Amino acid sequence: MERITYKKSLAAKLVLHQESIAAYQALKDLCSTYKKVSTRRSFGKETISYGRVKVAAIKIVVRHINLHLALDPKEFENTKYHFKDMSQTKQGQIYPMRVSIKGSRSLKYALELLEVALFKAGATELCLFAETPDYQKEFHPRSVDKLIQEGLIKKYVKIIEDGTDVIEEENLEEEILEAEELEEEEDFEEEALVEEPKEDLVEVTFNAKTLYAAEGQAKKLYIITNTTGWNVEKAIPMKKNKDNSFTAVATFPRGTHLEFKICKDTTWNDVEKGIWKEEIRNHYYHLDKDMLVEDLIHNFRED
Repeated sequence: MERITYKKSLAAKLVLHQESIAAYQALKDLCSTYKKVSTRRSFGKETISYGRVKVAAIKIVVRHINLHLALDPKEFENTKYHFKDMSQTKQGQIYPMRVSIKGSRSLKYALELLEVALFKAGATELCLFAETPDYQKEFHPRSVDKLIQEGLIKKYVKIIEDGTDVIEEENLEEEILEAEELEEEEDFEEEALVEEPKEDLVEVTFNAKTLYAAEGQAKKLYIITNTTGWNVEKAIPMKKNKDNSFTAVATFPRGTHLEFKICKDTTWNDVEKGIWKEEIRNHYYHLDKDMLVEDLIHNFRED
């Protein structure tokens, strides 16, 4: 005996669940405001990436958007955010945190967490005049039969033993909606098991010299970068050379938007200053090849 089953695409779910479109639009609008952030819609989900770094994935389960994030759930324990720790599941190998969007407040928090994930991935440069499509038009209401014709719902035939209930065609839409909860892990399994390609890296040689008031003040310097979320505990140490300059070598993914400042210690209390002890802008480089980066330090902060 044959049993007909149906698998819905993300697009089909948005068509069938019109109430999810506003949240989907908001997530897409946020992604479009950052340079080098891309989204890719596959059959069952949509992935958000910064360059080659995976940031998040969008799925719809039981009429609600689930946003899977490449964030460590432990960092957000005992906060205002409600989430599920997925780190012990297959999809959690890539996206350890899952938030469900079921209203305006949960959407607001989901957008905040997505911004954190984008920042941690390195997305800081904004697209000031970005526009996204009107998804209300793209996902306008259509019948299930029409979605099958468009290939947005796939039809499968399974051979089953006698005595097993068979889904009648007139119960098609009910069957499709009830099956959604069973799809949560299916689309992640293949992605989690695929070996990631080796990262394309560039080598950056940092060279710093202290001048004037700053000269002779430090035996070692530290580079603090946006690539670690400005985490001082992950600062790159610089070695002092015989000519009193300082050097460090580090690798970064090709295409990285690198910003940094140099400190005398792993703290912002002695960060480099300008010639008049004024605040200076972050040093900025776009890393598309191996390069030498030089910094002349005139002063350090003295608190």
